[in-house]
Amino acid sequence: MMAAMARMRMRDGAKLHYLDVGRGDPVVLLHGFAMHGAMWLPFVMRYAHRHRFILPDLRGFGRSHELPLVQPVLLDQHADDLADLVTGLGLGRFTLGGLSMGACTSLQYQQRHGFDRVGAYLHIDQAPCVRNLPDWRWGLLGDEQEVRLAPWADLMEKVAPWRGRSFGAIPRELRRRFWAAMAEFYGSGFHRAGWRHGLRLTRHERFARLAAPTTNWPVYMDCLHAYLTHEYDWRESMRDIAVPMTAMVGMESELYPAEGQLRINDFVPHAEIVRFERCGHAVPFDAPVRFTRALGTFLEATRALRHADAPVSARQRRAA
Repeated sequence: MMAAMARMRMRDGAKLHYLDVGRGDPVVLLHGFAMHGAMWLPFVMRYAHRHRFILPDLRGFGRSHELPLVQPVLLDQHADDLADLVTGLGLGRFTLGGLSMGACTSLQYQQRHGFDRVGAYLHIDQAPCVRNLPDWRWGLLGDEQEVRLAPWADLMEKVAPWRGRSFGAIPRELRRRFWAAMAEFYGSGFHRAGWRHGLRLTRHERFARLAAPTTNWPVYMDCLHAYLTHEYDWRESMRDIAVPMTAMVGMESELYPAEGQLRINDFVPHAEIVRFERCGHAVPFDAPVRFTRALGTFLEATRALRHADAPVSARQRRAA
């Protein structure tokens, strides 16, 4: 079954790229930072005979890389784009899922627009609060947050004079620092040694550009600036999530300590927590077989709930 590529006009006139594959109950899946919608294809194709997967390239990434950010807060932009996409496609009730930045977008969407149209939610390796606060110490990079984000702040200050110019206009040394920082950030997302060693190649510009286009290079800085300057705290708004929710946690996640993610039940008591042992932040890639099976279990449970005359119990969902 082939994936159809299409674009949807957003409220500002920009055309967001997305893949549309399969038939059946609609499922919208949102990718992580510096990824794109096609990342989901290896995991969803076996379920495309019963589910219609909508896989957008979030603004600034993939085939939506060149779209400008018109909102001052990055995740507000992504959340409103999601609202425009599902409205434009005429989706009634749909299943929503997101990994990392995609999960952040989902929670920002829930905070801004509610989950009235969401039938079930899949949350993959994302803490309910990004910044470390007096009452929260399991944000991005955990106890190392301040130390490891400081170089990003310095780099953003250094490259700021080149905004509006091509990436090639940036001095070579700053470009080298940019790619080294990106490679370090990428590598933190994986637990398996093979992935971590392979991603070291992204320190070299000719390899890095294959994964991260630079036509709209400031978008990467804008993403990281958002993490530096906004708390992105969804703990209270998550209490309003009443739909079935599954949270998949990489128990060796370096980007978001598992201890904090396991506290999701403090805010969404009915959420089912699925632990992925010996797995890092990028759950689908660190544990592709386990993830694909768990995704199938989640999809079949939501399908049963959607089509049943009566609610399905948690035990029935796990057995589906």
